[in-house]
Amino acid sequence: MRLLRALALTTALLGFSGAVAAHVQDFMARVVHLAPRDGMLRAYVQLPLALALLPPDWQAGGNQAPPPFLRRDADGRLAVDVPALHRDPDGLRARLREVLRLDGHLGRFEGARIDTLAERDPFSYLPAVEQFVLPGLALGEATELDLADAVVSLRLRFDAPAADAVPVLAGGAREWPELASRAVNIVRRHHEDGRVDSFQSLGALHLLLGTPDVATPAQAAAAPDGFVGYLVSGFEHVLIGLDHVLFILVLLLGARGVTHFLRSSLAFTAGHSITLCVGALGGLSELAWFAPAVEIAIAASIIYAGARILIDGERPMLAPAVFCVGLVHGFGFSFALQAVAPSLSGSFLSVVLGFNLGIELGQLALSLVAAPILWAVQRAWRHPQLRYQHALAWPCIAVASVWLVERSEVLLAVFP
Repeated sequence: MRLLRALALTTALLGFSGAVAAHVQDFMARVVHLAPRDGMLRAYVQLPLALALLPPDWQAGGNQAPPPFLRRDADGRLAVDVPALHRDPDGLRARLREVLRLDGHLGRFEGARIDTLAERDPFSYLPAVEQFVLPGLALGEATELDLADAVVSLRLRFDAPAADAVPVLAGGAREWPELASRAVNIVRRHHEDGRVDSFQSLGALHLLLGTPDVATPAQAAAAPDGFVGYLVSGFEHVLIGLDHVLFILVLLLGARGVTHFLRSSLAFTAGHSITLCVGALGGLSELAWFAPAVEIAIAASIIYAGARILIDGERPMLAPAVFCVGLVHGFGFSFALQAVAPSLSGSFLSVVLGFNLGIELGQLALSLVAAPILWAVQRAWRHPQLRYQHALAWPCIAVASVWLVERSEVLLAVFP
């Protein structure tokens, strides 16, 4: 079930999720970080804005008037009325604070920002998330946003539960059920001692934050653990790590054939397998500057691979270069491994092999989904002055460039 869920998430992240009749996201992750701060519990949440603004009685494809803060664009699709958000910030804050409940209680609103899918933060590295979602409202400069492309990231503050409590985290009571039922929920609970518990579920959010990765006692008996658990975790991490997704897509774009792509994939695997083992041993991630530096290098690797396609598409990245890039990405994978298994329970070999194999299966799933789509794009391309590889490489470079700037700011903030 979890593998099927992650495969569905792969399709969503590749942008082929298919809108429902109301033209909103058909499938997207809802990501939550819970972190103790100053005796309270701060929640960082990222989800489709449609989950916050569409009422539970909304009828897809109907002729009813748009809900508050929304309007119809020239094509009849639902759009975010940004001027209306500016006119009623208190109403927007009240609506946004309803997206998450802890033990049935709403949190106190602290800040939020609205972005497009391309502009949003990957929401995987907590220090970067804290820099991304600052106090106040950041609504951008656009006057209208396609609701299907709008994402809200916010920070809420809750009373900290007792140390021995097992709180229940739930979504908003007023979510549109047709969209909530398609949500992939990814929750990370951070502890003051550095431990991180991971939880996942599919559908309306309702998670018992007790045993990590288990939504209900009934699911606990069936939840995979040991080698299989780490395999599934590695598989899922690739699919929710947009930077890794983009690099695989760029590798596919720059491949000169199946043999060349397989050679590059093997070089990437060899590289990240080495540094995944090194990073899993611990120590490096304790350096405050190391994780941001790795995230910067990962963004730079996407820019480099995309630039190779633009500058000399006939001479793509060679295996040695891909191997070096794999070394960088392997450290990124090791951070995720430490998040899902901070104590590395079980044998070190089973942990690393399981997680690494999961990464390979995730990359294979991405390739199997993306390759036929890119082949179809190539067959249908009708612009002799612009190669399709160049047209698709530019957006990848643009997104990675934004990440490079944002992650550089995080790194600079580490130093006094």
